[in-house]
This record gives sequence, C-alpha cells and structure tokens, in this order.
Amino acid sequence: MSKSTDNLRSKLYNSISLIMAAIILTAVLVLPQSAISSYAAPEQDNSNNTSDNSNSSFYGDVDESPDIADFSGISSNNKTIKVGYYIIDGFQMFEEPDIYSGYGYDYLQKIRTYTGWDYEYIGDDEDINFAELYRMTVEGEIDLIGGITWTEERAQKLLFSNVPIDMEYTTIYVPNGDTKYYSGDYSRWNGIRLGIVKGTAYVDGMRDFSNANYFTYKGIYYDSDEDLVNALNAGEIDAFVSGSSHNFPNVSILSQFNPSYLFFATGLENQELMDDVNMALSQIETVDSGFKESIMTKYYQGNGVSNITFTSTESLYLKTLATNNRKFMLLANPDNCPLSYLDEQGKPTGILVDMTTAILDSIGLSYEFYEVSDRKEYIDAINWRKADIVIDFVSDFGRSEKTGYFECDSYYSTSLSLVHQKSDLEYNTVIKREGDGIFRDNLLKDISGLNDVLFLDSINDTLDYMVDNLGTCTYLPTEVADVLVYKEETNKLQADAVTYRNLYFCFAINCDCGSYIVGIFNKACNSFPAGESAEILSRYNAADFKNTSFRAFIYDNPIYGFVIVASGMVIFFLVVIIYGGKQNRLKVEKLNKQLSEALEGEKKAAEAKKKFFDNISHDMRTPLNGILGLTRSILKNGIEFQDNLDYLYKIEDSASYLELLINDSLTMSNSGEIEFELDLKEADPGHVFDSLRNVALAYAHERDIRFVLRKKEIVNLPTILDYSRLEQAVLNVISNAVKFSYKNSTVEIDLTSRMVSDNRVEYTLSVQDHGIGMSKEFQNTMFDAYTQEDRGELTDHAGIGIGLSVVKAIVEKMDGSISVKSQENIGTIVTLTFVFEINTNSIIEELLESEESEEETLEGKNILYCEDNELNMDIVCAILESENATVEKAWNGQEGFEIYNNSSPGTFDAILMDIRMPVMDGLTAAREIRNSGKEDAKKIPIIAVSANAFDDDKDASKNAGMNTHLSKPVDPKILINELKHYISKQKHS
Repeated sequence: MSKSTDNLRSKLYNSISLIMAAIILTAVLVLPQSAISSYAAPEQDNSNNTSDNSNSSFYGDVDESPDIADFSGISSNNKTIKVGYYIIDGFQMFEEPDIYSGYGYDYLQKIRTYTGWDYEYIGDDEDINFAELYRMTVEGEIDLIGGITWTEERAQKLLFSNVPIDMEYTTIYVPNGDTKYYSGDYSRWNGIRLGIVKGTAYVDGMRDFSNANYFTYKGIYYDSDEDLVNALNAGEIDAFVSGSSHNFPNVSILSQFNPSYLFFATGLENQELMDDVNMALSQIETVDSGFKESIMTKYYQGNGVSNITFTSTESLYLKTLATNNRKFMLLANPDNCPLSYLDEQGKPTGILVDMTTAILDSIGLSYEFYEVSDRKEYIDAINWRKADIVIDFVSDFGRSEKTGYFECDSYYSTSLSLVHQKSDLEYNTVIKREGDGIFRDNLLKDISGLNDVLFLDSINDTLDYMVDNLGTCTYLPTEVADVLVYKEETNKLQADAVTYRNLYFCFAINCDCGSYIVGIFNKACNSFPAGESAEILSRYNAADFKNTSFRAFIYDNPIYGFVIVASGMVIFFLVVIIYGGKQNRLKVEKLNKQLSEALEGEKKAAEAKKKFFDNISHDMRTPLNGILGLTRSILKNGIEFQDNLDYLYKIEDSASYLELLINDSLTMSNSGEIEFELDLKEADPGHVFDSLRNVALAYAHERDIRFVLRKKEIVNLPTILDYSRLEQAVLNVISNAVKFSYKNSTVEIDLTSRMVSDNRVEYTLSVQDHGIGMSKEFQNTMFDAYTQEDRGELTDHAGIGIGLSVVKAIVEKMDGSISVKSQENIGTIVTLTFVFEINTNSIIEELLESEESEEETLEGKNILYCEDNELNMDIVCAILESENATVEKAWNGQEGFEIYNNSSPGTFDAILMDIRMPVMDGLTAAREIRNSGKEDAKKIPIIAVSANAFDDDKDASKNAGMNTHLSKPVDPKILINELKHYISKQKHS
C-alpha cells in the first residue's frame, strides 16, 4: 500500500475519532447530575495510630454516580477561590514575581479545568505558617487548603475531599554522611534533638512513634521547612521530621513511618464548594488517570535525598561482603534494545544495565555479568538460577515465586506500546517472545482481544514476521518499540502508546542470596537520583539505532529511488539509441536533457551520488553492448558458426566485468559507507589469480596491451578466505591498470606469498601499468567514494568512482593493506597484501583420508530445486545435469515443501531454494522443512540461490536454517563446489 494511501486512511481515521469525541462530549454535557455529598474522610487503618477507628470506611459514604460524569452542577463562571498556599519545596513553590509550581499547585490547576475557578493565593508571599493557614481555613477566611492530613480532631472542624491527592510517610532526615544514628537501632536515639514544624500532624506522629519504639527525644519547634534546614546546617538539631513528599538538599533518610493520605479541605460551611472539588477529583481519577503519576515523576522522583542510610545490621552485612570479596553475578536480557542488549564486543549494555551498575556502585558492591548470547540462553539462566540478580525483571510476584526469586522495589518504569503495520486497522495475531515477562498469556489476550498468540524467538524474528504478515501486532516497552520501528527499513511499522498500562522493572534476587540484600537494594533504588537517571536515558536515543542500509535509505528518501530508476531508464534508452538510429538518439538526448534539468534542483549533498550514477551508466553500457552485440551475432549466423565459441568467451568476460560493477555498487551503503561481511570458506588464493588472468587478457586485448605475469614462492595450502571479495578486489586493480594504460603498452603483475606464522599466510600482488598515472592532488582523495580525476580524454573510461575505496575496504577486512605509487604520464604501481588463515583441519582431514577414497561428485545425486523463474530454472538445471545429477523442479516454496514432505527420507541429496517466490517464500519453506520432523530434516543441505545479495539477506537465510547463501547470477563452479561440499559433509556427519 502506498504512503499516500496510508496518509489518507490516517486522516479519515482521525476525522472519525474527532466526530466520536464530539458525540461523547455532547452526551456528557446533557446528562443529569447526580447529587454527590462530601464527608470528612475517616482516618485510614494504621498500626502506628493510637485512635480506635479501624472499622471506618476510608473514603466515607459516597452516593452512587452515573458512568459518565455530569458537569452541569459545576460552576463555570469566574468565581474566585481563596487558597491556603503554604510553601513546601516540591509540593507548593513560589518564585518572584508570580511564578507558581509544585505537585499541589498542578493539582489546583487541573481542578480549575473542570470548575472554571480563579484562585487567590494566601501565604505565598507573606510570613504565614501552616498553623495560621489551618486556623484561617477553619474560620472561613480561606476557602480551600491542600495537602492536609486527616485526623479525627480536624474532621470536627473541616470537610475533607472524598479522594486523596497524595500519600506520604512521616520521615526523619539527617545530614549526608552522618553515621551517628542507624535506622532501626532505637537504643542509640535516646536524647536525639529533633526539629518539627509546629502545628503539623508530624508532632503527634513523632510522639506516638517514640512511645512505640521506647526512645526519648527533644523536640524543637519551627515555623517552616526552611527553618528546619537552616537549624540542621547550624547544628542546632541532630535531625528533623517532615513529610516524604518534601524536597530537601544534602540529607539522607534515617527512618520512615506512619503512612498517611493527603486531602483537600474546606470549612464546614462550604459543602457546595467541596461538592465541586469532589466532582473534579472524580474526573481526574477517571478521565486523567495518568495525571497523578506524571506530576509525581515531575516533582518527587530523586527528591534531593542523595545518600542511603542503612541499619547497623545492613552496614555490617555490606562490610562482610567486602571482606569476603563477594562478587554478585548479574543477568541481563541480550535482546531488549535499548533497555538491555549486547554491544559490538558482546558485552551487556543499555539503559537498565547502566542504571544497575550505577546503583550497585553507589552501594559499593562488586559484580560481573553472566554471559548469554541470545534470549534462549537468558531464559535458561533464569530458570536454572545461574545468576544472583536478574536486573531487568518485570515485576510479577507470581512469576518470581515460581522461579525462586525475591523481588525488589521498582527502579525504572516505562509505558507500553503497541507495534503494528501502518496500514493495519485490525489484527488477528499478537506476537510474544519468551522471557519478556511483560504479561502472562491470559492478560495478553485480555489487552489485545486476540486468542491467537504467536511465540517467536527474538525481537528480530518479530520484526521480520510483522513486515511480511498483515494483521499482526506485538506489545513492547516504549523504548524497545521505538527502536524496532527505526530498525525496520521499509517504514511499514508504527508504535502507538498504550497509556493505561505501565511496566515496572526491578531486581530479582536469587533466593539463595538471602533477604538482607533485598532491603539494601530497595533503599538504593528508591534513593536513585532523578538527574542521574535522566542522564542515562539521554545516552540512548532511538534514532541512533536507525537502519542505515541502502534499502532503508531509498524508503526514507524516495527521491533517490526515483533517481536510481531514472538512471536505469537512461541506460536502457542509451542501448536502444546505439541500434535504433539517429532519430531515437535525438529522443534519448532530449530525455537526458529533461532529466538533467529536473535533477538540478536536488540538494548539493546528492551531487557526488549523481556523478556516481552517470559513471555507472557509462561503464555498464560498455559490457552490455558487447553482450548484446555478440549474442545477436550468434543468433544471426546460426549455431554452427565457427566463431561462436570465441564469442561466448567474450560474452562471459563482459558479463564478469558487469558483475564487478554491480558488486562494487552494492557494496556501498546509502550513507556512502562500505558495508559488507566476509563469507569465509576454504579456497586457494592462487586459483583466484589464475582464473582472473583470462579476464584480464580480455580487457588488455581491446587496447592492444601486453600482460607480464610472474609468480614465485607460492604457498600451496588450503586457505580460509572470501573468494568473491578477493576476486572483486583483484579484478578492480587489474581493470584499472588496463583502462588507464596507453595503447600498445605493458601491464606487469607479480604475485608472491610467505608464511607469517604457523597458521597464517600472506599474499602480495603488485600491478604496474605504464599509463597516464595520477596527480599528487588526486592521490590525497583517491580512496574516497565517488571521486575520480578528470583528465579530459585521458580519463574517458574513469569508472564509477568507488573501485579503490572498495578495494581498500576489502584488503583491510582481510588483515592486509594497499599502497599506491603513481606519477603523471608515467604510470602507477598498486600493491595489495592479503593475510589468510591456513585451514589446518582440512590438512589433517586429508592426511587421515584413505588413499582409495574417491572425490565427491554429483553424478546420480537427486537435487530438489525451488524456483519460480523459468529461465533461472533452466540455467541451474543445465549446470546440474551437466554433472549427471537429477533435478526435481518445484515452482514455489509450498510446492517444494510438499514434494519433500511426501518423499521418503534420503530421496533428495540436497535442496536449492530461491527466496522470493509466490504462495510460500524460500525462508518460510526452509523453516517448514527443518521443523517437519522427518528423519533427514535437520541434516539435508539447503542452499539459498537468490538475487538478494546484501549481508542481511545472507543472515536471514542462515537464520531460516539454510547452510549457505549463493547470489545470482549463479557461478557454475561455486554452485557445484558448494553442493559437493555440503553433500559430502552431510554424508560423513
């Protein structure tokens, strides 16, 4: 489906959504309002509270209300409400001249969106403490006060909101680094000087706490939190008591107790105002369900508490760990980028990995990571409890109990996202991966509404399956979903936030480690600074993981796709011009002129690539002319014409050169970088140079150039190398020597080799021409992509401008080097070195083989070939039948699978598999064969034969279960050798 169609569908969907929203809003505005009365909220059941009120309902009695709230009773005029605004860092803050902020302030503004009120703030810029504001509220001088704790005494004087706005703990704070007092060691607390804001609920709470834990303290009372901090810094007090929701600098938490809820409150005479507050709070709880969590994160995460205070027992435990050099083994999912994944060296990295190491470093624990390479090993390590700590465990006590772990408090939370194809509006399958721990299957079905749950092995498998199959979706953490969308190269996928579902990551502690470490980790996780968390998150931008392949570049920049197609059209019409006469030539020249005018508006950054396409069209036209002309001569003169064999050799030479140009082009990525991986197999480098001699002679013959080829001290041992890449590099250098030589001159080639270690051999190839050479200026940039030296008619065969950059990349990948010496009008010497490993295993196998053993042949072998293109089928069948092999034909993957599945084991010696086929593609067919359960299903060689030649295509073939991947056009020698190799390997396995 086209991108424009996707946009049209998206606009239509958005329009329908707006219409539905308008209908719902209209219904909300006209429904009758239910009377909702407000009552003072009874005190919650709290073991630390001495009042006997345990049977009271927490929220009080609330009348039943309709499913959709009625706003008709809420005032929308400009009524001004006087608000008691006491200053507490984090909760209610004020800066001159009139800047307000804080958790409580944001709550007031959210209420305002449902009531239309204006506010007058009392206490924001005056010296009025909380006790005074409380008195003014009771006496009706103030309409509303927020962040107030319910007590039985206050309930006799105030009306409290039905719904709490926050919960906090009474908290004792000490200076950072103060080790005089330990959490829980109350015998040392006797006589501690405690600062408390007078008139607050903390006064009674602290008295009850000291009585319950049998210690004494000296209470010193102040007017504000600011006075507490100043007194602590001045040494007037040892610690101070306040709420957990308050932000204080340079302090640590000594103890927390007496959890209590905070409410809005008003005078007993203001029932109508409280009804409006309750209605607004009800809407916030239902319509804006994520609001409370968002402002909690905004104002309270990392609230200034930078140190961790441990109990004396916990401190002793940590010292024991250090004394005994205890090192904790950590486990991270390697397949959850960017939360946790493996870097280029195979080491764990990611957001959760960085946070974990920061938390453990803050405690002073020693650790290392348990090495796993994929998701399966990760799951096995969890199930067999091979690590002490699973760092990315999604909170699920049922799962942790079943697997034998203790859960710590969450240290990182994120939202959930739904990933699907952009064109999908309905789904029939939801994908899950083992080890995600996001949710259990029944919950997954409830969220998605789908019964068909498909299990896949990895995130990459999920990506491939979703791209190829409409109607599929998956759920992932938002960060992982964003990376998945960026990695998909065809822009088919999108991620939609699931706002009603959050994920909480925690440490899962192996039960064998004991429970002390759980409490230590809980304190460390809850004290992790928000600033450090934000800095870690900033390291991992989803855009950094964007797919940079050539294909992805075309999808992201369709204008360049147009340029490629247009250039292809130019090549076609140029060929037609050669054989069509002057009239067609004029038409093509006109088309080229129009195309050039259209391309003038392109960005300057594309000029180098435009030159690349111009050059490639020129160089491809030359071998194309030879292929077409000679082929037509053979067809015209008849099959018995005496020069046909010579013509066929020349056709093969031209095709080989054309293949070199294509290989060079495909090696370049969309960003101008060279991207490829070596496909290492056993081969003889000397054979590569020998086979290229004929191609080189063909190039030389066109310009009357003589070749001098010298080989000496050649090491003749089986070697591990990438035959195709070596061929590509050598052919580039030889063809350049011919192109830039003067007619009737000589090209000299020297090849030597030597052993550089017990199992490594170095080959040196020197190619010297006596031609036009290169200027000193050009030699500074000769290895840059898309660069050529313009020397007028001397460089009329300049090439596509990427040959030397490709050669340099290949030799460096083969642990070698390239050096170039050149002088204008004298010539050039190019020296290449390659270092290859000796295949010692092959040597040992040869020594062990019996002298009577026969070389593997294809004679009598039965090959199944799956291919939907008739010409390709005929070519491969001809190659195999020339080796006296039998070929069974299948015209798609489904037909090939059925032929194999219905045959008896051992019927086929090997399977050749195209990738892109109708009905069933080759990758799916290979998986079906491997999973068929037949006796030879796991061993029978399956070889991909495809025009898809990129490295990720080869990886996809291997991941599907194929033994190797051959690119079209098929090289008969390579095809035959690969079949012999894998058939022989299967026979002896």
